[in-house]
Amino acid sequence: MIVVLSGPPCAGKSYIGEMLAAQRGLVHLEMDYFRQRLLPDAAHTRQDRIVAYRAMHLAAELLLARGIGVILNAGYSHACDRREVEEIARRTSAPLYLVEFRISPETAVERSRRRRALHPGLDLTEERVRTLVLEFPYFRKGLLVDGEAPADETLARIQNYLSTGAPLAPGLWTGAGI
Repeated sequence: MIVVLSGPPCAGKSYIGEMLAAQRGLVHLEMDYFRQRLLPDAAHTRQDRIVAYRAMHLAAELLLARGIGVILNAGYSHACDRREVEEIARRTSAPLYLVEFRISPETAVERSRRRRALHPGLDLTEERVRTLVLEFPYFRKGLLVDGEAPADETLARIQNYLSTGAPLAPGLWTGAGI
């Protein structure tokens, strides 16, 4: 099983991802962690993110090949990143589930301020966070959750979706967004 947690920064993906991983026995892979470990002094460009996505996707594919489910936690606003995940799902025959997080720009900016010293996203200025939230290309074919809702409610909705919802059809996700 591949569970993608997608959405703009500061929407709650990492927080929920850690709890979901513990509940489901999945491995939580976070793009920002890969970027920070691989490129600690990077300028946080799109090229840096591509390197981190590829490393995270390789780790996911290796785990899936061993029968270990994964949570992929990243923005996934670019079709090329989504295409890689769909290819991994196809090669490993893993069902692919998409959970998109929405959040208000005000809440995202406030969360960004609070986590500033602890988060590797040095490029996430308040203005950039606001822009990313306002311009995020939602797909709306998986599960859309409110990143401001209580965590237990969000987790219950995700658990229900993973238990009763249909995985994404191959090729459907790659045509969305940029």
